[in-house]
Amino acid sequence: MFEEYTSISAAMRFPKVPPTSKMTAAFLHSTYHNGRSLATAKGGPKLIVGHSRRDVATAVERASTERSLTRSARGQRAVQLLPTYLADARSVEKYSPQYPNGALQLGVAESQMLEDWLVPALNIDLKVSPDCIYYQPTPGRQGFRTAMASYMEDMLDLDKGRIDTEGLVVGAGCNAVLENLCICLAEAGDAVLIPTPYYAAFEFDLVARADLYVQAVTTRDHHPEVTSSDDPAIYYPSEASLDAAFEKALIAGHAPRILLISHPQNPLGICYPPEVMKICINWCRSRRVHLISDEIYAGSIYRPELAGFSSALKLADTHQGLGPYVHWVYALSKDFALSGLRVGAVYSENLEIRTPMQKLNDLCQISSTTQLWTETILNRVDAKGNSWVHSFRKENHRRLEARIEALTSVLDEVSIPYLAPTAGLFVWINMSQFLTEDSNLTDSERERKLYLSLVQEFGILLTPGDSTRNEHPGYFRCVFTAASDEEFELSLIRFRAFANARR
Repeated sequence: MFEEYTSISAAMRFPKVPPTSKMTAAFLHSTYHNGRSLATAKGGPKLIVGHSRRDVATAVERASTERSLTRSARGQRAVQLLPTYLADARSVEKYSPQYPNGALQLGVAESQMLEDWLVPALNIDLKVSPDCIYYQPTPGRQGFRTAMASYMEDMLDLDKGRIDTEGLVVGAGCNAVLENLCICLAEAGDAVLIPTPYYAAFEFDLVARADLYVQAVTTRDHHPEVTSSDDPAIYYPSEASLDAAFEKALIAGHAPRILLISHPQNPLGICYPPEVMKICINWCRSRRVHLISDEIYAGSIYRPELAGFSSALKLADTHQGLGPYVHWVYALSKDFALSGLRVGAVYSENLEIRTPMQKLNDLCQISSTTQLWTETILNRVDAKGNSWVHSFRKENHRRLEARIEALTSVLDEVSIPYLAPTAGLFVWINMSQFLTEDSNLTDSERERKLYLSLVQEFGILLTPGDSTRNEHPGYFRCVFTAASDEEFELSLIRFRAFANARR
């Protein structure tokens, strides 16, 4: 038997479950007969009997009068979960030579600064084999998973052969594999703890279909020794902050099942030190909470000597392996500037979720040709035997470093504080000095007013901190890779104009 969760207040208790969810068990223990699901496990779902067709028709008619017949409430909720800045990014008039006053896209984390180098290099002669036109293995083609495992070992500084391809599943993007993983680990209504500020779309990824509850892990009050709001340590999760979030979730009636860490951190543009990651890993194991390390920016660490990055896969590895509570997700969207290909990966050594993960992946498989194309790229070498991936990463890091140097130089010039970045495609900037002092407005309204001024008056579209559940208003994520060279230079001019106009 598994022990019970004991809350700090001892007011509520939640039964511990094995490191899987009931939905996971359903995949393993259910069978289908005549189109009806018949659970074989004790306590499983039963067919409803004893109701006439008239009873059912009456219930349907009554329900029809209470809600829309043309859409579902959960479909509408999915729309409402989308961060407002993403809607703004899609609807605003964007800059172009034909529309020079349009907004510059500095809010969506995408890399467009490598087109000139990337597109010619990726125009390869793809050798398609006959098996590509048929159904593929649900976890992904073996050749592609082998290539991805080798790439992971190189990027994350793991021993060669450390990644077992049986625990690796590739799917159509990081959000898809993350959602599937969470469905396998937690029940609807369970809590996912996430340190703030966090990637704004996590709420959509975890709530829209998986129906999980997101519990913010606030950190500022747990670091009294940190005096500067621009010190990265103020954002580090600690045992105290994790315990506090755990307790809040319990009080709200949600069993904490997952701690989701973004590492390198989005939107902060930094890496958590190894000692902080170890705190998170050990805390999860002691609480029997699953740790998911989202390392989608692990290949975009352009200041490694300052970043101090160590993957959760390396830090959590023991003589017994990762165990059932540590998991890893990744995609090629950021590090390879290939957001349009939709290539994501999840790795876990939890044997109980392998079959469910593979079954769920049926809904978000990558096309066979995309897998073959990506496998070819990952394995590609030049005439001298040099890896194409190594050459690409070197060029990418050079351009990332050049962009961040130019941007932070201007921020220093106009006295806008920022968190010194070491990784990712963005910098976390503190623009609280420009907030209105109107006491009739809430903090969110004050930040929204500043955000709209940046967009409408100066054509600068950023990610507002409120979307990331930041604890204080006036902070923004500035993506420095989502623009062409010309647009990036123009953004620096506009930052200067904004700061000078506000002083």
